[in-house]
Amino acid sequence: MSIAITLTLIACLTAGFFDVRSRRIPNWLTGATALAAIAVHASGGWKALLISLGVMIALTVAGTVIYSFGGIGGGDVKLAIATSGLLSYPLFVPFLLYTAIGGGLLALAILVRRGRARAALTRMAMTASGAVPGLPPDQTETLPYAVAFAFGATLIALAHTVAPFLRITL
Repeated sequence: MSIAITLTLIACLTAGFFDVRSRRIPNWLTGATALAAIAVHASGGWKALLISLGVMIALTVAGTVIYSFGGIGGGDVKLAIATSGLLSYPLFVPFLLYTAIGGGLLALAILVRRGRARAALTRMAMTASGAVPGLPPDQTETLPYAVAFAFGATLIALAHTVAPFLRITL
């Protein structure tokens, strides 16, 4: 397993712990991860560094847009930027895909735990079918989304060690 994958896994597991505990991801963690991304890729030469910085810039733009619409928290955006920069291209793509899957599973688990899964799935099905345009949510809920990042990082680590069948190639 590469140093980038190892550091990403450590950062995401740590962020998940903090997010569950306090619903915040510390700036020192995302900052240190971003600096690690720069250090790791600077040692690979200027092309590797530019690719990593390009990934971080692209995610800064995309994350800012998603954050501005309330789709994700600021700490989650910073974690996505730093860890994706650490993994760089092309590995950050399956990482974000696995993270999105983890986020969906996390949301479903929380809905089931709170006894609201059936109502939420019915509302989603009705909206998707066009039967009822844009049903408003019952309540706004937030997720400790760093747990989803930890899920994504774990699957990437497994894909590059004991479960190569999990690899997604571009």
